[in-house]
Amino acid sequence: MSAHEKAAGMLGTSEAALKTTHTEFTPENDLDFPTGQRPDQKRLANLIAQFALAGHAVHKGRDLDFTVIYRKYGMSRYCQDFAALQAFAKMLGVKPC
Repeated sequence: MSAHEKAAGMLGTSEAALKTTHTEFTPENDLDFPTGQRPDQKRLANLIAQFALAGHAVHKGRDLDFTVIYRKYGMSRYCQDFAALQAFAKMLGVKPC
């Protein structure tokens, strides 16, 4: 393939689009939220890890909301924000380190 030819699947793709990273488009980019509404990423990751150690899965939503899946019972619970997630963790006995 010469330098002027494009590989299959690359037709119409701009140079700028090829240089962008995935993190620029993820909803977890905390710059999309006012400073007072951003959860501390370390505390959030720690709490999610503690849920995992207790046998629960936490799925992050687009607007900093969460769904906790109880794997043992096949049930789920919606938490509208980080504070609700913390309160639910306390109710389940999941303690962050």
